[in-house]
Amino acid sequence: VMGSDYIQEKTELLYALISERQLSDLPIISQPALIVWGERDKVFPMELAHRLKRHLGESSRLVVIRNAGHAVNLEKPKDVCRNIIEFFQEGVTEPLNDEKV
Repeated sequence: VMGSDYIQEKTELLYALISERQLSDLPIISQPALIVWGERDKVFPMELAHRLKRHLGESSRLVVIRNAGHAVNLEKPKDVCRNIIEFFQEGVTEPLNDEKV
C-alpha cells in the first residue's frame, strides 16, 4: 500500500506542523519527500514551506504552484499530478520550469 511506510515519522511531522509549528522539534524523514505548496496558501504561510524544505534537506523537493491556495490539489490538479509523476519517475531534482521556488 502506497504511503504505508514511515507512518510514525509522518504522523509526528504533521502533528508538529499543525499544533506547534516548531520545525526544530520535527523528525527528519529519511526517504525522499515532495512538498507541494500553493503560492497563495492562507492556512500555512509560504515561509513555513521554505523552512520545512530546509529542515528536510536535500532528499526533499519543494514545488510551489502558482495561483493556488491551500487546496492546491483541488485548484490545480493537473499541475500537482504532473509534479508527483515527475517526482516518482526522476527522484529528487529541480521543480518544473513553470513552478516557482
